[in-house]
Amino acid sequence: MLNKQDQKQIDRAAQQGLGTLLRTMAQIHRAGSKRTQNAINEQIEQVNAWDQFTMVNGALLHNSEL
Repeated sequence: MLNKQDQKQIDRAAQQGLGTLLRTMAQIHRAGSKRTQNAINEQIEQVNAWDQFTMVNGALLHNSEL
């Protein structure tokens, strides 16, 4: 479950397009708690976008950030 601040950030990013949304999800995942990371993982799974991400030393990176 995401807190209100993270959910607002995701909602704003969603209005700007899929690429922005996915990058925002990766940033929240890196900065968040285990609970937040699990919530982000679930959302990524729902949109079937795992091919857009890479894990580097435990940090979730969007492919545009590599």
